[in-house]
Amino acid sequence: MLNLRPGGPCPRYRGVFGLWLAVAAVPAAAQLSPLTSQTFFYQQAGAPQSGDYLAANGGAIFTSNAARSTSGSNDTLLMLGLSGSDRREGTRLDYHLSSDLALVKYLSSTFPTRPTGFLDAFGSFKFVPGFFSWIARESFSQVQINPYVPVTPENLVSINNITTGPRFTMRPTLRTSVRLDLLYSYLTTSSVSGQYTNFDNHRYGGDLRIDRAFSEAASLYLKGHYEKAEFKDTADNHDYRLAEAQLGYKLVDGRTVFDVSGGYSQIHIYDVPAQVESIGGTREVLETQSFSDPVWRVDISRLVTPTQRVALYASQQFTDAASVFRLGFDQSVPLIAPPAQATAEVFKQNSVGVSWRLQGPRTSLNIGLGQYRQRYLLQSAYSLNTDFKSANAMLTRQLSPALKWDLGGQYQKQDQIGTQPEGVAPSSLRLWGALTDLHWQVGEHLSLRFIYSHTSQSGVYADNQIGVTASWTLVAAQATAPGLPVLTPIAPASTRARP
Repeated sequence: MLNLRPGGPCPRYRGVFGLWLAVAAVPAAAQLSPLTSQTFFYQQAGAPQSGDYLAANGGAIFTSNAARSTSGSNDTLLMLGLSGSDRREGTRLDYHLSSDLALVKYLSSTFPTRPTGFLDAFGSFKFVPGFFSWIARESFSQVQINPYVPVTPENLVSINNITTGPRFTMRPTLRTSVRLDLLYSYLTTSSVSGQYTNFDNHRYGGDLRIDRAFSEAASLYLKGHYEKAEFKDTADNHDYRLAEAQLGYKLVDGRTVFDVSGGYSQIHIYDVPAQVESIGGTREVLETQSFSDPVWRVDISRLVTPTQRVALYASQQFTDAASVFRLGFDQSVPLIAPPAQATAEVFKQNSVGVSWRLQGPRTSLNIGLGQYRQRYLLQSAYSLNTDFKSANAMLTRQLSPALKWDLGGQYQKQDQIGTQPEGVAPSSLRLWGALTDLHWQVGEHLSLRFIYSHTSQSGVYADNQIGVTASWTLVAAQATAPGLPVLTPIAPASTRARP
């Protein structure tokens, strides 16, 4: 499949196999998180907008190795999708939309037609402004069945996560605010592969946040989170209950975002098989296992000059494949994220990432480094402990008012820690990607993009892609005066502006 992976890195990641997949403004390839090179690395780093921007995209990409194998054949991909970010804050309705979603058709039928990419939409309707509102969030993302196998539709699981519930906001004093969300989520999964484990589930819980403002920019906060997950298929999945509390300090002004918090998290996993000694031998029982650990987070973004932004993100937390997608959007500057694995098992993730962006009148440069450790609480054939590292760079040059050129590269290193069941040797992955393209602004709403990319996974495959995509602007970024910097400490794709 077209390996357009973000960063994010986007996430959405999320894995990040996709700088090469970034060959389209739409996700013409499999992306596993909002923070992958396809979206945040490419879309935001290569062609950032100074405000909200939303476009309908379509195009064709020729790939020399559609199956991502040593002997894969070529194919042509047709794509139609929606990309960009848009938000609104009104008297009654607030919403935020981030999307890099596309429907991909393989003309030679290498794989069936499937949606790919990600979408994250949030809305809040204020029945009683300032006190009672109803919130809803819809997220679509994809994760890998095996993170060490190339990204194709046969190695992907689509996740659709709908969350809704009431929100209560109270202000006991002028400097204190209390927000309580009571939440219900319904998560569904699907895949063209018959090898994946279905982890559809219902989730019940809530979030409590208490803020105490010291000034317009600085505040102290206390937040709590509770969640209970109940799976439809309990033969391969374990219900769990997660509780977390953190104390934090936040400072946000025109040049700086500084958000640091720390606390404690505890998780109870139910019906875990265990062997116990009994009269006559051993027998298997189902027991509840509990895990607890400190959790913390540091998120710093600073405009060191009007044209340079430096960002640092580090954290430790319990999460799973469905939740890690949304967590990526909480950073002020999203970074490339590791690939998520298609399993319901909970893992502890340690993350650290840095990025540097230089924004000149005609030239921009973005460099990012990331490192992640994922350790599953329960070990099984479906949970692979992983160490992940990535490095990426993107250079953009405005050749003329109508022409813009991009050049980017990425390296990814991924290693399984420990051994797989039955003594199978640990897996590893080394992946390289390079991309160049030319943007042509044909008219006020219409633009064309001519793309070439190369990607290779050591000892597995190499692929070249060439194509053209067209974009029709639905929501345009606000124009800024010539010569004025467009950088802010918060990246356009971040959801930090949400109420």
